[in-house]
Amino acid sequence: MKNIRNIVLDFDGTLADTTPLIVATMQATVKELGLKPITDDECRATIGLRLEDVPPLKWPGDVRAAKLFAPAYRRIFDVLKRPLSVVCFPGVIETLAELNRNGYRMAIASSRNRASLCEYVEQFGIADYFSMLVGGDDVSEGKPSPVPVLKILDACGWEATETITVGDAPVDVLMGRAANTLTSAVTYGNGSEGELRQSEPTYMISDFAALIPAVNGVSPEVLNYVEKEIIPRYDGFDKAHRRDHVRMVINQSMRIASHMPGLDKEMVYCIAAFHDTGLVNGRERHHVDSAGILRADRFVREHFSSEQIETMADAVEDHRASGKSEPRTDYGRVVADADRFIDAETIIRRTVQYGLANYPELDFDGHLRRTIEHLESKYGRSGYLRIWLPWSDNAARLESLRDIIDDRTGLAAIFRRIFDEEIA
Repeated sequence: MKNIRNIVLDFDGTLADTTPLIVATMQATVKELGLKPITDDECRATIGLRLEDVPPLKWPGDVRAAKLFAPAYRRIFDVLKRPLSVVCFPGVIETLAELNRNGYRMAIASSRNRASLCEYVEQFGIADYFSMLVGGDDVSEGKPSPVPVLKILDACGWEATETITVGDAPVDVLMGRAANTLTSAVTYGNGSEGELRQSEPTYMISDFAALIPAVNGVSPEVLNYVEKEIIPRYDGFDKAHRRDHVRMVINQSMRIASHMPGLDKEMVYCIAAFHDTGLVNGRERHHVDSAGILRADRFVREHFSSEQIETMADAVEDHRASGKSEPRTDYGRVVADADRFIDAETIIRRTVQYGLANYPELDFDGHLRRTIEHLESKYGRSGYLRIWLPWSDNAARLESLRDIIDDRTGLAAIFRRIFDEEIA
């Protein structure tokens, strides 16, 4: 498998949750034209197809439907839509930004008409991430034909073997496969998991952010296991260590490892995914417990060698910020630095979240004192946190955070805003 450099994305059901608006528009169109009624599920089943391709499937032989459905739908859609009626799925905008920052080239192949597609990507502030947008009215054949993807590959000069097509419907997967690209089905959109599996995608992901390890070369076998069995464990931890935290550590680990040739990307991914799983037994020894969980995992033991497992376990155990010794391997340095990702807003918020979850007896002033004490002891100029990769971005970010900590008045104002947001 060649390295993935290019990503072709579906829009409806993959990037944005447009289903309620699409169903409402379709039902209003059916009613206005007096067509044979269809259920909401039947409406959802057409998402991913061009509007012109819907009448032959739902009202075969109805000449009037073939002529009037698409223009009527577009007119009603323009009436029903509202600026905030469509939103991106969780993690989409952040993941697109990360992929763009890491140099991946992206395009959209949608069945939505081009004008509407352009309007939405502008509205979401993501237009600059894409080399090309292809709407349903830009091609002679719609999905599952490979034409939309082939048009992108030809115009952008991309190799199919270096491209992955991502969508939420079987037609998206079939389109990508017909164009000889890798494929990924997302299970949170409109397609059922069973139908998506039948289309035989390369990857099956339930979270858009899982694209990052996928395009970094993590195999479908490893990714599918970790995404299904390991990542969900974080949902039961405190707010400072939930799924968004492990995603951040995974993303940072993959980015750092890209500058360190020779590191096994699957090992890097698994280390990041397992690094805080020991929190199930409490915080005090979580790094040791996390390493034990990784060593005992049956899939890990079947997929990796004993030497690789020990290297990964050592890295997991060495990630803890309070550790006084330098990590034993580059893998440990990577996950330690990734876990230390220095962003003042995120760090202060996670400190507040942890305090609210674990010290409910404290009042506002008590939480403020605890937050300042924690930030000073960990990140302050005499704090215990160490940056093991001085060439990473964290060194400069840590200095900026220390400036914020030194300014007690400014820090108190930031704390009050975040505290109020967290208890709202």
